[in-house]
Parts: sequence; structure tokens; C-alpha cells
Amino acid sequence: MKRTIGILTVLLLGLSMATVFAAGKQEAKPAPATAPTTVRFVWFTDGPDKPAIEGLVAKFNQGNPDIKVEFSIVPFAELNQLLTTQAAAGQAPDMARVTEPYRFFQYLLDIRPNLKNANFPKEFMDEPMKLVTGANGEIYGIPHDLTMNGPFVNVSLFKKAGVALPASDKVTWEEWMKLAKEVKEKTGVPFAATADRSGHRLDGFLQSYGGGFFTEDGKGLRISSPETRKGLEDFVRYHKEGIMPLDIWAGGTGYVGANQQFVNGLLVFYISGNWQVAQFNETIKDKFEWKAVPNAFIKQWGGMPGGKFLVAFKGKAPAQVVRLMEYLGSADSMTEYVSKAMFLPTRKDLLQKGVQYPVRNEDMNTFIKGLAN
Repeated sequence: MKRTIGILTVLLLGLSMATVFAAGKQEAKPAPATAPTTVRFVWFTDGPDKPAIEGLVAKFNQGNPDIKVEFSIVPFAELNQLLTTQAAAGQAPDMARVTEPYRFFQYLLDIRPNLKNANFPKEFMDEPMKLVTGANGEIYGIPHDLTMNGPFVNVSLFKKAGVALPASDKVTWEEWMKLAKEVKEKTGVPFAATADRSGHRLDGFLQSYGGGFFTEDGKGLRISSPETRKGLEDFVRYHKEGIMPLDIWAGGTGYVGANQQFVNGLLVFYISGNWQVAQFNETIKDKFEWKAVPNAFIKQWGGMPGGKFLVAFKGKAPAQVVRLMEYLGSADSMTEYVSKAMFLPTRKDLLQKGVQYPVRNEDMNTFIKGLAN
């Protein structure tokens, strides 16, 4: 009997202890998951870049559950004022796409301490990187995509005229103008050659002579340099000789494009830029054969790039912002982005090997080679 009572006592004690331990296990609940860190990313769109960047942001959010990127698009006309006002009030986004990084230097984050890859800034073109580099070597961001001005030719008109396109890439503006004039005269089209009325296009023309509007460091003007003067004299002469039509460049100061003359098959040689490639692919279709050709070479290669930059603002999540920037600036991400948006890359490795574009691949890589020259 005592043995039975003893056994019951042990069993009851065991049940009591089990209950206590079970209760203890129930009380030891796992700690709640930490909420993801929010990174605010402000963008302005040129059009075709929108689905490309949105796709990359979605992939980043999916692969980085500890970060939530809040992506928003603002009109370009409002961008600089919006960012300046927000930054001055301590409410800047964590990252933004801009065209003039210097405007925001006092508010920007030096990304170097948070880089996983210390060589990341060196993977981009040297000249554009200078525009996101502070006086003491601070790195505030990266050049993310570029445009490049350059010429297009109506190949069908050359064939109709029986005039061969140059075999060499190194062709002067003078040689192009003579060829365009010959094709115009033999085919009867109204226009031999022209360039969009734009300072950017003219500067690219002058670069071939070793001239341009600004000194190489961007801090001074060189309008009066012998090289610039020679380029301007030739540009004016081509208009006086009737090779370039006066109705594009005379009689005003605002931008005037000549893309419609080219699309309609009325123009032999057209200086514009890579942003026209996707448009020409859609508008010209199979009406005639056309192609991009390298900028002229006199003392050096011509052409003038324009760029968009990603910059990081000082904030509460520097490590997360830099992680996003390294992701967007990686070779894989940039390849996906520029190929979908039909832009040009800023990474040195992509400039060397080129990018595979879904349409007009050869034309787009002509512009990439121009950047690499």
C-alpha cells in the first residue's frame, strides 16, 4: 500500500513538474521579427526607364526582406527644388536620381564607410565619377546611365546614290559633309546634313577638334581656344554653303530637333544621339535602311555624353542605402536596366564588352564604343 502511494506520489509529482515545464515552454515565445528598414528612393523618369527600374527595385525588395524600398517618381521640373527643400528640412529621401549632383553635396552621404566592395567606385567611368566626388575624396554616389550624341546616316540614300559609306571609323566632319552633299545632289532629297539645335549637340561637334565649351576640369570656358574657333568656323561654313539648312539653326535660340526630317527620309546625315534609336526603330520601321555611325575624328573623337546619377542623402539607414546602390550599380543590374531602357552603361567592364540590346544592338553598341574612346 505504501509502495502504491509512493508510486502515485512520484507520478503526481512528475505530472506537476511536466506541467510546470510545459508552461515554461509556452511562456518562452519567440521574439517578434524586426520590422524592415525603410529606404525612400526618389526617381524622375525619361519614359522607357520606368519599367526597368521598377523591376529592379521589386527584385531587391524580394531578395532583401530586412529592407523595404519605397519608390516614388516626381516630375523632373520639380526635382531639384523638391530635393533641396526636403534636404534643408532634414527630410530628404535616402536616395535619388539626379542630373546635377553638385547641387546637393552638403546634404549627401559619403558611401565609402558602408561599401561591401571597397573598389565599387572604381568600377565606373572616371570622368562621370568626378561629378559625385567631394573635395576631400568623399564618394556621394555613382553615374547610373548615360546618353551620347552622335550621327545617323540614311543608308538607303547612300545606296541609291551609288556612294559608298566610309570603311574606316575615323572620318572627319569635312569628309562626312562632302559625302552627304554628294548623296543629296544625286538623290534629290532636300537636306544633306544637320544637327539638332542644341548646345549639347554643338559641343559634341566641337570635341572632335579638341575644343568645346568648357575646360577639361569643367571650371573654365574655352570658347576662344583655337580648336573651338576652328570648329565653330566650320559649323558656320557648312550652313553658308547650304550643306546644313539654316532653318534649323538660324532665327532662334531654343531647342529644335531634326528627327522628323530624318524619319521622313529627307535627310542624309543627322547629328543627334542614342535616345533616338528606340524612336527610329518604331517610326521608321522598314521604310528605309539607317544606322548609327561613330562621331567624327579630327584631333580626337567627337561626341558629348550626358548623365544621370544615383546619390545617397544623409539619413538614418546609411548601410541599407549603400546596399541598394551597390545592387543597382552591379554589372547584372546595370545590364538589365540599360538594355530595357535603351540607355548606355557607366561601368567600365560593360563599356569594354558591350551590352546585348533587344533591338538595334549594333547601333547602341556604336554609341557605347564612343563612350569608351
